[in-house]
Amino acid sequence: MRPVTICITVIISATIAACSVSKKSVPAAPPTPPPPAVTTLPRIAPSVHSADGVFAPGNAELTALQATHTEATMQALQEGYKLYTGVCTNCHMAKSIYNRPEAAWPAILVSMAREASISDAQRDAIYKYVMAVKATQPR
Repeated sequence: MRPVTICITVIISATIAACSVSKKSVPAAPPTPPPPAVTTLPRIAPSVHSADGVFAPGNAELTALQATHTEATMQALQEGYKLYTGVCTNCHMAKSIYNRPEAAWPAILVSMAREASISDAQRDAIYKYVMAVKATQPR
């Protein structure tokens, strides 16, 4: 072999050896922190409405309903909500409370109460729940 070829071979071999030996280690990325815990906050203002008007009633709904139904209680509203999201939606999807006028609800509830075999007291609880939601319906 010629001296130039030997020299080039030595340089290439040394470069390859140096590259494989001197590889820098990449520091490990810091661990990703866990996502924050998801908490469900209670509904506290009428500005937090669902698109269809189906949500757990709060003080705003009770206060609005008591303007026309002084005997209304939070217990009745909660019972109406449970029935609406339970008994009613066992047969069909939750219907938008916002899309039906207040005057239509008594006939709807009488008809559905027969279908669902619920008592007059349960129907009244659903009615009060619906009227409370309608009373705080966003405009």
